[in-house]
Amino acid sequence: MLAPLAAWAILATVAVYRTHEARIEADDFSREFVKLQVQKSGIDVVTSLVRKYHGSWRDYATPSNSESPCGGNAEIADFIFDNTWLHRLFLAPLTEYSATIYVKSDCVCFRSLGIWDTVERFTGVHIQEFSEAPAMHSFYSRLMLPKAVIVMDTHAPAEARAAAFSLNLDCLTKLRGCQDTREMAPAIWKNSHRVGPTLWKSQWDE
Repeated sequence: MLAPLAAWAILATVAVYRTHEARIEADDFSREFVKLQVQKSGIDVVTSLVRKYHGSWRDYATPSNSESPCGGNAEIADFIFDNTWLHRLFLAPLTEYSATIYVKSDCVCFRSLGIWDTVERFTGVHIQEFSEAPAMHSFYSRLMLPKAVIVMDTHAPAEARAAAFSLNLDCLTKLRGCQDTREMAPAIWKNSHRVGPTLWKSQWDE
């Protein structure tokens, strides 16, 4: 009886340690990701991030007729940090912190960032930054407890961008995970107001 408990305790210790490592790496990546500038940062910066944080370039570029954020023919880099070890021991729902960067003509033309987990089947925050936001607003948010979406472009206020990108990476290491998007994106929720029975918007929405 004691042997299985001892083995589980060892595995749990390893899981906590490995997840803490992923959390630290995600935090380091986040600081560098935030410094990227759409329309200004070059492919060399993205290539460095891919090497440093175990990112991956997709095997294909977006085709010319694609409805991609950059109009096609863009190279795409993906990054994922997760709590797989905690999840395997049923200590937390599977949680991922992920980012995608599009590069076209050797320049960043789009980026997205998000955090997701399987609480209540699927809960997450998704942030997108375009060269020019498709909704003709420099900053737009749709905040609900299960899901939150934030869309901005290069003209978004600096304080709005900072709040949006301030995701709670403790969700990766928290036992039982973060329960809703208020925990995942506290800075943007702190500056929100109710506009419907289940819907909020940021104070920076136009």
